[in-house]
Amino acid sequence: MGRMGSYIFDFLVDDQTRVAFSAFWASTLELYSAFHKLSMLNDLAIPKTTRERFRKEVAARLALRLPEPQDEEKVFRFERVNFFAQGDGEIVDYVSLSDGEHQLAQILGMFGMVSLPNALFLLDEPESHFNPQWRVKFMTRVLDMPTPDGTRRDISGASQQDCLLTTHAPFVPSDMPRDRVFIFGKDTETGVVTVRNPDIETYGTTFDAIIEECFGVRPPISQEPRQDIQKLMESIDPEEIRTGMMRLGYSVEKAFLADRLRQLTRKEEA
Repeated sequence: MGRMGSYIFDFLVDDQTRVAFSAFWASTLELYSAFHKLSMLNDLAIPKTTRERFRKEVAARLALRLPEPQDEEKVFRFERVNFFAQGDGEIVDYVSLSDGEHQLAQILGMFGMVSLPNALFLLDEPESHFNPQWRVKFMTRVLDMPTPDGTRRDISGASQQDCLLTTHAPFVPSDMPRDRVFIFGKDTETGVVTVRNPDIETYGTTFDAIIEECFGVRPPISQEPRQDIQKLMESIDPEEIRTGMMRLGYSVEKAFLADRLRQLTRKEEA
């Protein structure tokens, strides 16, 4: 729904709307660009003094984003966006989606919309709000997305695109061969930034190995239990180790503790 002057336009996206859209815009990207240009007109509804203040704040690196006018003042806006759930066809309001669902819809929508070759996608931690199952399937979903001339796995325009993606998780590196993974580091004293490929093959490698190689976390458990395990490894009291192990879940480090306990028990019995 949009408002231009005193005119209000309402339309529902159905089969007839899609036919009309395709008659005026050759691709989904062109339609999106037209909507984007209309939405930029909303900035004109913001008072000039506010825009001037924002410009000064940007120069001082204080402002995060331009204030948004009230809906009643906007030149163009979407009133409601609905999804239809697979299976039961239930209508789901876009605003009711979780952060992860919003993120997935936007990313897959972007990939589906831009199918021309020689495009470069810059994604900053695109899987940050996904649950573990979605993170594991993320790259597969992107590669399997249909385009006008095939999926990204096939010989298509979309397969000739490039993507630069940053992440702090092991899920994406496990989908990538070693020569496509770059580890960035920064010397805390000199500020010098270093870039290198992993020393191990990352494609198909377990998450534990990638976390250790790319992020320097070994073992791949949180700091608190890691400190407890280290303290228990240094203990010479079998009962303290035995009691401490009862608090721990399974890990390789717990197995090392069990071995340490056996050694101490044998020494006491000798």
